[in-house]
Amino acid sequence: MGKAGKRVLVLALFFTLGFSLLGVQLVRIQLWLGPQLQARAQDQQRQTLTMKIPRGQIYDRNMVSLTGAHWEPVLVVFPSLVEDKGTTARELAAFLGREGEEIAALLDKGQPFSCEVNRLVPALEVFAAGSFPGVFLLPQEKRYEDRALARHIIGYVQQGENKGVSGLERHYNAHLQGGRELELVAWVDANGNVIPGLGLQQVAGGEAGQGDLVLTLDARVQGIVEEVMEERVERGAVVVVQVQSGEILALASRPNFRQDRIEEYLARTDACLLNRALCNYPPGSLFKIIVLAAALEEGLTHLEEEFYCGGFTTVGDQVFRCHQYREGGHGFITLEEAFAESCNPVFITLAQRIGCQRLLNYSRRLGIGEAILGLPEEKEGYLAEDLPYPGDLANLSLGQGPILATPLQMAQITQAVASGGVLKPLRLVKDGPADEPGGEKRARRVLSAGTAAALQRVMHRAVETGTGTLAASPRFSCGGKTGTAETGKTTPEGKTLSHAWFAGFAPLDKPLLAVVVLVEEGGSGGQVAAPIFQAILNRVFAEIPLADLEPAAGP
Repeated sequence: MGKAGKRVLVLALFFTLGFSLLGVQLVRIQLWLGPQLQARAQDQQRQTLTMKIPRGQIYDRNMVSLTGAHWEPVLVVFPSLVEDKGTTARELAAFLGREGEEIAALLDKGQPFSCEVNRLVPALEVFAAGSFPGVFLLPQEKRYEDRALARHIIGYVQQGENKGVSGLERHYNAHLQGGRELELVAWVDANGNVIPGLGLQQVAGGEAGQGDLVLTLDARVQGIVEEVMEERVERGAVVVVQVQSGEILALASRPNFRQDRIEEYLARTDACLLNRALCNYPPGSLFKIIVLAAALEEGLTHLEEEFYCGGFTTVGDQVFRCHQYREGGHGFITLEEAFAESCNPVFITLAQRIGCQRLLNYSRRLGIGEAILGLPEEKEGYLAEDLPYPGDLANLSLGQGPILATPLQMAQITQAVASGGVLKPLRLVKDGPADEPGGEKRARRVLSAGTAAALQRVMHRAVETGTGTLAASPRFSCGGKTGTAETGKTTPEGKTLSHAWFAGFAPLDKPLLAVVVLVEEGGSGGQVAAPIFQAILNRVFAEIPLADLEPAAGP
């Protein structure tokens, strides 16, 4: 082969090797580096602003927002898309009530930013119409407003930090923070102009509904309860429970507060942030439900047994009066009548038959001394370990002295009676993370069906002819028990201050709802709390179909 032939061969090998290397590089770019380069190109074509991370929603059982979730306008500015920065800065500053230099400085930095809009005025239309390139008017999700319900149990979030401070907002903070991240993306070409057809897009990361919470509450029932309380309860609590499921349909406390104006309430002296449904109180004569239940379960009495009430009884050196003391007492009275009339001497006698330990055991069996939901602010109630003095047992039988209970606990006891003796652990969360407050608890029989039926009978008698007649309504049949619990405090005029209680269920033949009303320092349970029970259920049964109040059918 001549020199010319060798040169041709070398050139051919050189070009072959070069094209081979080029082909390998093209394959590498296409197959290995393609996705990476594509992502880099896309990043160069978009400008991104990460908005505040929205918390998961808190819904009632019918997917109605309980936080009053709503949308408010927000102005989003992408400085690189702004054509006339001077004019834009002046207009934004005038509208937002800020200094023009401050807005101009933000525009000069070149980073996208947002401005919350605190007023809805016609001037907003200028920005919405696109008159100012680079400025966009968008809706932003907001929490809490006048429509927000169940504020004490929902709790509130620390402004600006997306952190739950109280209630479910606090207990489920990690779950609620796990909502979708929101990014605003402006797609631009090489010259920085918005790409037609793409413009500004909202991109949500994560799964929809990932950080939401669905409660057992019914916004309709909750709304009725809160409206009645606004009219009749200055301080107190109401709990409404679905009897056959143990699901809480309403839980409210008063005084109320605004979650979006929390600073206004921190200095108040009425403890308006306190969830009174989860606080300890002496249950007063509501405890007679437990006394009678224990005596019947142990076979120590029957409803027709006759007792004598002379208006008072003496235990040790203590004198315990009946509310009929001035009239000389009830005289001879059956146990059924004594319950309906809430006769103290009869129930002190009954407690002495039962004995200290048995009565304490029945109290624990029915949930006194045990938290139900497991929320940080929930009290466990209080029950003495022992009753060393005769007067302790007498006080306990009247729901005073060595016992405290929460309205929620009294609602659970009422539910157990109304359901035929089966205690269904009360539930608040229908759909949420696995660590539901209170953990997994199973329904258990705490009273025999016969004892529960007897209790339903005497509670009906209390409403028909006893101390709870103001709870009766022509719209529904019911049973209930009044309680007037001494606080140990008096008014400046020397009048004793008492908590007013009523615990009841309705309808009588097929109980659907158990309701507990507490009016703090409200006075007589029969005169104050019982009418509130009636007012709530009158509206519930009038405004909500019965089928909606029944538990959902099983699979």
